[in-house]
Amino acid sequence: MKCIKLPCHGFSMIELMVSCSIVSIILAISSPSFTKLLATGERDNRLFLLKSHLMYSRIFAINNNTNVTVCPLDSGECSDLWHKEISIFVDYDKNQKLNGEDYLLKIIGKINKNHTFTYPRNAITYKPDGSISGFQSGSFIYCLPEYLTLEGKRITMSQAGRIKLQSTNKC
Repeated sequence: MKCIKLPCHGFSMIELMVSCSIVSIILAISSPSFTKLLATGERDNRLFLLKSHLMYSRIFAINNNTNVTVCPLDSGECSDLWHKEISIFVDYDKNQKLNGEDYLLKIIGKINKNHTFTYPRNAITYKPDGSISGFQSGSFIYCLPEYLTLEGKRITMSQAGRIKLQSTNKC
């Protein structure tokens, strides 16, 4: 390339096209790995958020000597739609309904529509001693159906109100 009266700076069109081609090939190869990384990060963040809110609920119940219910609400009643918003509220009458003197403490947003999130009960109610009511123990299971090779994660609730986070193959 010959420059007339001006210093030569920059790249030629061919050099730019080759550089763009190389970058697009690298992006095409790494893109599936990146979306998988984002999905696992979203799953892990959601589970840590839930775990911290469950610990908050338990501590609130103990400190305030009251019952605290964690569940997805549907028209003011606890339901099994755990993929939707999860509400945490003081449940004075232990009926798993947000009514009367009950009041809302926190809300956890819904999960990604492509992911699955389940729990075998409609609600978790912490008693003033920190344990959970009745037979509400079980495991929250979070799965990423679009990535079948990835293992799921679960949060296991004991009857004593203790929480444990671990991997699962129940997806």
